Amino acid sequence: MTKIFVQVLCFFSLATSSYAKREIIKISDLNITTNKENGTTLGKISASELNVDFGGNEFQAEDNGKLLKGSVEIKDQQFSAKVSFVTYKTSLALDNPLITLDHLFLKDALINFDKEEMFFDVPYIKTGNEDTTVSSKNLKGSCDPKGDTSTDIDIVCLKNGVLESEQAQLINQSMNILTNNTTALISPETIAIDASKIIFTSNGGKTQVEKLKADCTNGVKTRFDINDFIEGCLQQAHIFLDEFSEFNEVPKINLNNKGLVDLEDIKFVKVDIRNKYFDIRSRIKIFFHLNLKVNGQVVHDEEKHILKISVAKATIAGVPAKTMTLMILKLFLEEDSIKIEGDTIYIAL
Repeated sequence: MTKIFVQVLCFFSLATSSYAKREIIKISDLNITTNKENGTTLGKISASELNVDFGGNEFQAEDNGKLLKGSVEIKDQQFSAKVSFVTYKTSLALDNPLITLDHLFLKDALINFDKEEMFFDVPYIKTGNEDTTVSSKNLKGSCDPKGDTSTDIDIVCLKNGVLESEQAQLINQSMNILTNNTTALISPETIAIDASKIIFTSNGGKTQVEKLKADCTNGVKTRFDINDFIEGCLQQAHIFLDEFSEFNEVPKINLNNKGLVDLEDIKFVKVDIRNKYFDIRSRIKIFFHLNLKVNGQVVHDEEKHILKISVAKATIAGVPAKTMTLMILKLFLEEDSIKIEGDTIYIAL
């Protein structure tokens, strides 16, 4: 879920130079639409009000309530925006996410930076590249610069921030994840997420998880990097999911015609990770409710973009049951991005 929030924040670094001293920057009703063609990003930009104050030198732009309209271009790490007779240009760092974006749509955003706080309110945003699309409805955030002179809001918020979204969605070739009422609390030590009604769509089926709570060690160094984030979570993480349901008919395991296991019979899943070793606790119904325990090791293959989860031990009601556990996991987990071979689960990132 953190990846979702970070990607929808990426565009805010266009507001001003990364090396300018932050005083006050306020943009009202900001709208941006861009698309990339032949390596160059072109788009339209508009806003009803722009206020910038650097050290008492104040700049304001408005047109009696009418939208100020202009154009945006990103080419060869150079960002430029032109509104009326004003042109703004700046160089983008190689790791700036704006360089990799293929499209961006932003509607009626409010952005406010000052020396003590960054905050923003975005009714709707959709962005991504050819592989992944991220969108959010009613995205809000408040972040503490802590004296950081960077105006890149993604860098600041990944150290000290509170982000909220009424709805957020990530779609790529292997997964489609929709979250509701999501809150992310970020500190230099921890990234914590709380969400409800998370819907996973894959292979034509939809699985809903009513509650998700998770926290990981904050391993992000500067900008968001999926490898940094994963390494932080493998250092230490706590994940809790509760109340599973399926939107359509799901396959079931027939246990000698004496009982059935389906998704609704999994009451909760709790995952604890420390130094790449995991411990999973759950409660499932076979004949009646029983405790499930699984432990093992997680390895992150950065080059192949894969998580390799090796199951060392599994018990049901205290009785060794690795074969049955892997059979249950294979039934409910195996899809385009998740494969189970022997005692190992492979998750494509």
